[in-house]
Amino acid sequence: MAVIETAVAGANAVTRRWVATIDAEGSVAVSGAGVWPLLAYLAPAADGASRDELTAAVGLPAEEAVAGAAALVELLQTTPGLRAAIGAWVHPQLTIRPQWRDTLPPGTVGVLGEQAVLDAWVREQTAGLLDRMPLTVDHETLLVLASALVARTRWREPFDDGMLVPMAGPWSGRRLAGLHRTTADRDLLAVYETPAGPVTVLTVEGTDGIDVDLAIGLPEAPAATVLAAGVDAPSAAPSRRGSQFAEGETAPGVTVGTGWGYDDTPRLMASLPRFTVASSHDLLAHADVFGLRTVSDLSSQRLPGVSDFPLGVGAAAQDLTASFTADGFEAAVVTAFGMRAGSAAPSGRPLQVQLLLDRPFGFVARHRPSGLVLAAGWVAQADAMS
Repeated sequence: MAVIETAVAGANAVTRRWVATIDAEGSVAVSGAGVWPLLAYLAPAADGASRDELTAAVGLPAEEAVAGAAALVELLQTTPGLRAAIGAWVHPQLTIRPQWRDTLPPGTVGVLGEQAVLDAWVREQTAGLLDRMPLTVDHETLLVLASALVARTRWREPFDDGMLVPMAGPWSGRRLAGLHRTTADRDLLAVYETPAGPVTVLTVEGTDGIDVDLAIGLPEAPAATVLAAGVDAPSAAPSRRGSQFAEGETAPGVTVGTGWGYDDTPRLMASLPRFTVASSHDLLAHADVFGLRTVSDLSSQRLPGVSDFPLGVGAAAQDLTASFTADGFEAAVVTAFGMRAGSAAPSGRPLQVQLLLDRPFGFVARHRPSGLVLAAGWVAQADAMS
């Protein structure tokens, strides 16, 4: 398996473990792709249990982790629609090993100073989508290692803006900013079986090889299960595709009937609310997901490959924003580790597969050629009609 393939698999595994911790109390989004390179840069610099845990989280042998990080960052930096950067800031009184410095991209390392410098880097790298570094520098911070990731795409087939008023469920009676689209390609929709019942996934294709999968399960299905199905969809076998639905059949969010059209060509109609999700995460709250349990214990030297001075991960955080509109999708992620000591009358009656996302659902943004999951999240609150 090529280095980039193992790196993508490792990053997706982080996302998969992370979404398993999500509950349905509110909207949330995560990006394993934003965390994974930082873990990969630290794994070979750690020792003992720290090294073992980081290596397991990365999914590559420690000696191959840096090559994996470099390959993933290069993919993100050279793919149209994507942008990525790595940043590192070192306290003036901390000496880091040249061997570790050289594992980072050229021009990455700067001097750690005021918070404003780090915040300005975030604004520059995300084109203003995010405003500040997700962790705060204090007098104990000796080293900050950060990644920034931006994804932007426009839909191959745009949606029409309108209104959506759910008739049941948690959004019942709300006037939501609706998005509506009709397409002839019914196989953009598929149903997958999960332990919590069927999950319907609609793939919304974007330009530059970036897609967003929208996933909805039964009303009682846990958000984590629905999102896991969305993350796993490309490698899973669907129980049914959109073209296999017959009139009268249903699935989560799906009804099938006949409607008016200009001909008898079957079609897929999709309606959902416009949404923006913003999230902030303390990664140490789920330290085992990222292999950060031991390396965040500051009782002894955890990163001898970074510096002779005893270092550990004192803080780890991620901020993310993601927006889905009629024209496209955009997301920005910053992750940081802080080391411390019409017109003609219709005449046809086509079969009509209709997907209505009128209650909480999940989304997974993915780089189509590599399969890298860029961001995944749960939409518990949708945009209201203005």
